[in-house]
Amino acid sequence: MSDDDIEKAVKEAAEFEAQDKKRKEAIDARNDADAFIFQTKKALDEVGDKVSDDEKASVQAEIDAVQAILDRNPEGTEMSDSDLDELKAAKEKLMNTAQGVFAKMYEQAQGAAGAQGAGPDMGQAAGNATDNAAGAEGFDDVVDADFKEV
Repeated sequence: MSDDDIEKAVKEAAEFEAQDKKRKEAIDARNDADAFIFQTKKALDEVGDKVSDDEKASVQAEIDAVQAILDRNPEGTEMSDSDLDELKAAKEKLMNTAQGVFAKMYEQAQGAAGAQGAGPDMGQAAGNATDNAAGAEGFDDVVDADFKEV
């Protein structure tokens, strides 16, 4: 290659760098949103009856909103800045809605476990910790040393 060809290639690479960066950002955002939709649907299926139908419907509505944005641009490579911003905002809204529902479900599960006495006996664990501390005092003859293998 001649010096002119090399300079031309470098200029073209610099020109398309911004385009490539935008394209990569759009593809990454699309992949993240698609993966989050999958995870959220799977989590909704797993919780079953532990979440009310209204809560499931609100999460499903957010899933549908994100999916509609993804369906408008199936390739994800030619997303406009406004589409990308809209996708990010919709994904964030879905994330917040899903987190709220699943956190509420988790709190209910924790409350039920605590009410049934199924939680760990913290008093017993504290007793064991003091026993271990007292037992450790009996090892005063332990010597810390370096060694060399021969």
